[in-house]
Amino acid sequence: MAPFVAGVKQNYIFGGICSIAANAFMKALADMKSINLFGVQQICRNSIALEQALAAIPSIDSETVQQRLDRVRTYYELLNMPFEALLAFITEHENLFTATEYTNILKVQVPGREIPVDARDRLSEILSHR
Repeated sequence: MAPFVAGVKQNYIFGGICSIAANAFMKALADMKSINLFGVQQICRNSIALEQALAAIPSIDSETVQQRLDRVRTYYELLNMPFEALLAFITEHENLFTATEYTNILKVQVPGREIPVDARDRLSEILSHR
C-alpha cells in the first residue's frame, strides 16, 4: 500500500482502528449474559491476531496497539478470577478500568464462578475510595 498512499494518509485511515476495536471489545462484555473459559481464550486470541495484523501496518504505532489490546486481554482474563481474587485485583488496580467496566465483569455469568449477593455493594465500597 505504501507506493499508493502516503504514510500520513495511511495513519489517517488506519490510526483509529485500534482504539475503535479495543472499545468494541470492552463494550461487548456489557451485552454478554455468560461466557466460559474457552470464550475468554478465544477473545484473547482474537485480540492477539488483531494486534499482529495492525502491527503489520507501518504507519500505526505498534506500542500503542499493544498497550490497548493488552488492556482488553487483562479485562477479559478478570472473568476467570474467583470473586475474592477479583476484589483484591480491583483494590490494587482501581483506576485501570472504570466502575462500569468492573460492574460489567460481575454481571457476566461464568461457569464455576460464584458471585455473592452483596458483590455490587462490596465493589462500590472499594471504588468509592478513589
